[in-house]
Amino acid sequence: MAVAATSLVTLAELKTFLGITGGGSDAILEQSIDRASAWVERYCGRRFTDARVQEVYDTFGHDRVVLKSPPATKVYFVGALKQTVLSVYSTGPSDSFASVSTDSTSLHLVRRDSTGTETVTSLSLTTYDTTNELATAITATSGFRATANLNIPSIYLDGVAGRDLRISGCLIQGWVYSLTDYGVDEDKGIIYGETLTGYQQVIVDYTGGYTTIPADVVYATLMVASKFYRDRTRDMSVASESLGGYSYSRRAAAEAQQEIRDMLGPYRRIR
Repeated sequence: MAVAATSLVTLAELKTFLGITGGGSDAILEQSIDRASAWVERYCGRRFTDARVQEVYDTFGHDRVVLKSPPATKVYFVGALKQTVLSVYSTGPSDSFASVSTDSTSLHLVRRDSTGTETVTSLSLTTYDTTNELATAITATSGFRATANLNIPSIYLDGVAGRDLRISGCLIQGWVYSLTDYGVDEDKGIIYGETLTGYQQVIVDYTGGYTTIPADVVYATLMVASKFYRDRTRDMSVASESLGGYSYSRRAAAEAQQEIRDMLGPYRRIR
């Protein structure tokens, strides 16, 4: 396996940290890096690597939302209110099953014909990046037809669990109203303003995270990864050992954990 693209340290960095030069342990080291990176992001309640994302929030009457991947380097769209933008239908009257669903990356069409043969077609929302293009691609898929009620970026489609199309079509909603009267705290990743006030859902399309992971986050991740790596062969019940005139005691786990928490404290997401 290879280190995940979203991991916070490299294999070379961990090997230098541990003083390992050979390649015989690379696989377990890569697993340790991925586990450690996931642990650090769970603890901090956020992502660190930079990426463009779309996130949906409930305002719960507040005038702000706290993004999951600060700092926010670019904010492309803050939207509220949804309406039907895409209508999808089945065109196979003898099909035993036909459905449509959407997630953050694709629209999925599932068809099972009268003989029981199932076909799954996934249409990328970045390849077909407008609802006009998406409707054309759906109509070109055997057994389906679609109409774009309003042309918007496909990434602003609302999530839809599998909808059965045999009885009626599926009306898919999208985010259509752009909020304009808001402010952005880029460093903290906060979108704020009276326009957000109220009990509503909003979508934020932005690029956030770090192109260079902060040094404290890197070091904390190395500490966690090295613990995962070393603990795989350690008897967890042993705190100290002695042999003849030689003895040693392990560093208290609580002390090491507190050091890691202190380094990560400034990067924990504000709730």
